[in-house]
Amino acid sequence: MEKKHLTLIIAVLAIAFGAYVYFYPPTQTGSNPRSPRSRPSTLKLKLIEEMVDNYRQTQLKAIENARENAVPNDANSILFDLDTLKKFINDIENIVATKQPDGSKKLAIRMYYAAYPLNTKWSYPGYEDLGKLLGNDITRLYERKHTLILLPAIRNKRGVYADFNPLDISTYEGFKLRNNKQMSFILVKDDRREEMNVMALNHGQIIPPATVDGQAFQ
Repeated sequence: MEKKHLTLIIAVLAIAFGAYVYFYPPTQTGSNPRSPRSRPSTLKLKLIEEMVDNYRQTQLKAIENARENAVPNDANSILFDLDTLKKFINDIENIVATKQPDGSKKLAIRMYYAAYPLNTKWSYPGYEDLGKLLGNDITRLYERKHTLILLPAIRNKRGVYADFNPLDISTYEGFKLRNNKQMSFILVKDDRREEMNVMALNHGQIIPPATVDGQAFQ
């Protein structure tokens, strides 16, 4: 009799568990972003609209109407194609995996707000990364306009996400800082600063001067 009761209880539990899984399927938070059960990141359309408008009515307007150093018709958006972003992310992960295999679970990307220098500098030594923009009627207008620079970050032993250069394992705890009040400066000898390459991503399509066609918020 006890065996029959036990069998019945197990059967009921199995049915209940099956019903729960059917009506409340578990979400997967693993590394596979293509999983059909993973939840995509979303924002309310109205919230996006309000936040974009807040920027344009405050920061952007202040930049364009400043008494000094005004930037007329400054960029209000930037576009990176998926292949470029995926390659940047994959390059970070692959390089870190070869230099510090346990570092792949604590990576991030920091996006710095930035502005292009005057295009009269772009043909000078040290500006080679911008020189190719001079050959296009649109990109040569990027001078002084808003842009983004994406820089890899890694969670260090103190639990802080620190900017680092995946190509240089000595930075995997973060860049060493100068011992002065301007602590944001990376500790690199002055004679190496112009020649040093740090893994970063820039040169998305900034709008304007590129066409606003395709933007949902104009």
